[in-house]
Amino acid sequence: MTSGWVSCLDILLYPGDFRMLSDVTCVVATPTALGQLVQCPYSSAMNMLGRLRSLLGREKGEGRETRERQTQAGLQPQCKTTRKKWSRRWYRASKEPPPTPTRLTKKQVKQKVESLTTQLQVMTAQRNDLRDRLILVTEGSLDNRPYHRPNPFYEKLKMEHQQVMSDLQNFENENWEASQKLSELTKEKIFLCDLQSRLLMEQSQLKKKLDMLRQEKENLLEDWVLLKQHLGDLQVLSKDQEETSDLQNQQQQEQQRMEERLQSLLKQRELVTQQKNLALKLQHHLTVSQMSTLYEN
Repeated sequence: MTSGWVSCLDILLYPGDFRMLSDVTCVVATPTALGQLVQCPYSSAMNMLGRLRSLLGREKGEGRETRERQTQAGLQPQCKTTRKKWSRRWYRASKEPPPTPTRLTKKQVKQKVESLTTQLQVMTAQRNDLRDRLILVTEGSLDNRPYHRPNPFYEKLKMEHQQVMSDLQNFENENWEASQKLSELTKEKIFLCDLQSRLLMEQSQLKKKLDMLRQEKENLLEDWVLLKQHLGDLQVLSKDQEETSDLQNQQQQEQQRMEERLQSLLKQRELVTQQKNLALKLQHHLTVSQMSTLYEN
């Protein structure tokens, strides 16, 4: 009983000597010990529960500090002194005869039963609380406790908690997907903004080119009007030149005709001159011949 596992029955049977259990590592709540705990009075049970809590606290290191203080003070450990007391009390308890039960009235029995029932309820609640704390510390979950009866409210709350956690997970997944879509939309927005800025720059450049082309068109229209005017003037001049050229052609033709006629007249004159000369020659020959004939006659 000085080390290892200790039953609550030992603590219930020997409540004054459980301080000797300096090397206890765990306390087991057996059914026999719990029955003894229920049958004992409320004050002694509370004292036992307090001692059990102190024992559990000593497991965390409080007992070691007490022993260190006793060693530093030069005192003898209490476990050695209480072993003799425990052995004596065990011997006396085995030798003493059991107490004779006293008869109680129905009212006293009823009151006793009611008080014991109340004490039992309180101690049961405290036991459940301590057991839940112990299981929560050792196992990490309250579902591993013995004789666990499923609470419908707890099960419903657990299902709601699971549903809420699943909804939260779905919401986180949806949030992650939405963040991914948002990042993609942000990238697309940046790309579209860059594209829009480029299009605006190209539009401004095209507008400048359009203004330049319009200015060139206006200049060309002005040049075209001037050229049209020059063309009209040239057409008028060409008409005048054509008319003058026609007159010149007519004059040239008339001149040619006159020259041809003059040539023909000159030729006719030469012919007439030749004929006249010939006629003169013939007349001279004729006269000569007549003269000769006359002389011959």
